[in-house]
Amino acid sequence: MYVHWCRCEDVSNDVQDIFWTHPDSVKLVNSFNIVILMDNTYKMNKYRMSLLEVVGITSTGLTFSVAFCLLAVEKENNFLWALDKLKGLFLRVDSYPRVVVCDRDASLMNAIRIVFPETYNLLYRFHNDKIVKAKCKMLVHPREEWDQVMQAWGSIVDCGIVEAFEDCVNALQVVCSSWPIFVDYVMVTWLRPHKEKFVKA
Repeated sequence: MYVHWCRCEDVSNDVQDIFWTHPDSVKLVNSFNIVILMDNTYKMNKYRMSLLEVVGITSTGLTFSVAFCLLAVEKENNFLWALDKLKGLFLRVDSYPRVVVCDRDASLMNAIRIVFPETYNLLYRFHNDKIVKAKCKMLVHPREEWDQVMQAWGSIVDCGIVEAFEDCVNALQVVCSSWPIFVDYVMVTWLRPHKEKFVKA
């Protein structure tokens, strides 16, 4: 009963990518299509392939599995194929998701932009905070300063007013004046290219 597609390598005919979903999931995603979430597990299965999981959210806040895809590699071409199959599940053009939330995987983000050009692409705040905290622990010493630095970062992410955003960034720069490398990392990796994708304002 599962809906599924696969594609093989041209030369070896080895299975490269597999996409599958259940018919009930297709019905659900067409009923609750506003927000979908996508995430990868990195080579954690016996096939040593990446598993892309797509999850939907009902109007009551419950989650449901939309589709799964085993990918040979995490490259834009593979994501394009998977998202094209996902796009085919929607019954109408005007029912494509309005928001797709994912991690900061550039290949996946590019594929979302190409396949769903009208869809907003947001980033998981949990993933962002986890990565920034790990970088903070690498670059900020002594350890006692970590909480203060992460609190300043949290103020930026939780900033609800556009006009206050620069003040929050300046506060982080003051707190991290002894660690300019960390400030550069935050600015170059997160705020300049992606702030609209995860900051509240």
